[in-house]
Amino acid sequence: MCPICKTDRYLSPDVKFLVNPECYHKICESCVDRIFSLGPAQCPYKGCDKILRKNKFKTQIFDDVGVEKEVDIRKRVFNVFNKKLEDFDGNIDEYNKYLEEVEDIVFNLDKGIDVQKTEEKLRTYEELNKQLIMTNIERSKQDLESFEQRQQFEKEMKMKKRMLERQIEEEERMNNEWAKKEIVNRLSSADDADDVIEGVKNTVKLKKSSARRKLEELNRVLKNNPYSAANSGGPRKDAVPFTPFNGDRDVAPRYTYDEALYNDPFIQDLKDRKDFIASGFRTDYVYKRVLTEAFMGLGCVFADELPAAQVVTAASQTP
Repeated sequence: MCPICKTDRYLSPDVKFLVNPECYHKICESCVDRIFSLGPAQCPYKGCDKILRKNKFKTQIFDDVGVEKEVDIRKRVFNVFNKKLEDFDGNIDEYNKYLEEVEDIVFNLDKGIDVQKTEEKLRTYEELNKQLIMTNIERSKQDLESFEQRQQFEKEMKMKKRMLERQIEEEERMNNEWAKKEIVNRLSSADDADDVIEGVKNTVKLKKSSARRKLEELNRVLKNNPYSAANSGGPRKDAVPFTPFNGDRDVAPRYTYDEALYNDPFIQDLKDRKDFIASGFRTDYVYKRVLTEAFMGLGCVFADELPAAQVVTAASQTP
């Protein structure tokens, strides 16, 4: 219900509510036209002294006004603080400090903490880094355009692939029908049935359609996608995922698992319980995890590591 004119969605299903970023009080579109058409006016909510303008009102996207406010603040702050990791020469620590500073600004503006000081900090940074901000905005636009081009390219290629696959299926169906009829016709005048069937099959194999050749070419194009990161000089992902723990991402396990050699009565009882079955419990997962944890420590020789650690500690304590 609009708190100003008391119009609700029950009697007026098409009523549209708007909010103004100055105070985020919800007002229906009719009241906005009636109150603010002649120029700026005070918010009609009791106790709110904000001066609102009609052109600042916008449709509320999120049901929670708090979320709406935070999203708007983030858009505004990120348009100014728009540095990327490349701007820090790959220094992840400096980049994380920068991100922490941005989150502090967003939090202060959202919660109303030191608003004037934070706004001044935002304005000062914008004035001192105008050139860098504009460069990063342009770079973001280029990244967005590249992403949209890649999406469009993949969409078109997938559509062509589906059409060719349907065409190939139809041709295979027609070839199978032709083969059946051809076998029947040839068997009426031939003695060796095996030779007839083999000859018809070879004829069908030789009928490699143009659609199949196009599909193979299309698959090669998709494999060598010009918009992919590997072909555009972007970062390539390692074959083994990054992990802070050494040994838990081995490509090949260090052990051979044979389920017949392991028979734990407790584990066997769990696999028959409905509550464990519903959660996807499997005995081989348990045994493999225990074996993985047991083998993770192999190769860690503390006798060799302790002297090295003592040398590093002594070097760091040397004035």
